[in-house]
Amino acid sequence: MMKFVMSFLLLSFWVTILPAKSAQESQPQSLKSNLQKSEPKLSNDKDTILSKNTQSTLYLLSGWGKAEGPYVWFTVSAHFNENQIAPNSQTFNLFSASGALDCKDNSTFYYLISYMYFDAKTKKLNEIYSEKNKSNVMKIEPTTTESDIKKIVCN
Repeated sequence: MMKFVMSFLLLSFWVTILPAKSAQESQPQSLKSNLQKSEPKLSNDKDTILSKNTQSTLYLLSGWGKAEGPYVWFTVSAHFNENQIAPNSQTFNLFSASGALDCKDNSTFYYLISYMYFDAKTKKLNEIYSEKNKSNVMKIEPTTTESDIKKIVCN
């Protein structure tokens, strides 16, 4: 599961810093946040754009909310205008990661990673690859996508 969380973090990197690139063109750099300051409290009844460029968009999906214990659950989704390569070597253009965040402990984990392909011609969405398994709990570092999510859901 950890390698899939790392895949999510890498995809978040592509969305937040670089225009989405095909698997052959990508070069790793550090993950940076696109939110400059704490966001005002947002309702969870609509998707929130975390970052956007000409080739991809990263969303915090609507419906995030309180889970068991101290956690707030959330789903992040990335839409790519160019096809990407999933861990099973199939192409995808949508990616989602569901997780939970502990606002007080400043930590998060992921429990579902999904790679999908949306065919605009047929209007069909197919799941290409998914992994349902809880990752290790990770501290939230400043200037990351998880930090952006915390600014929204913990306000």
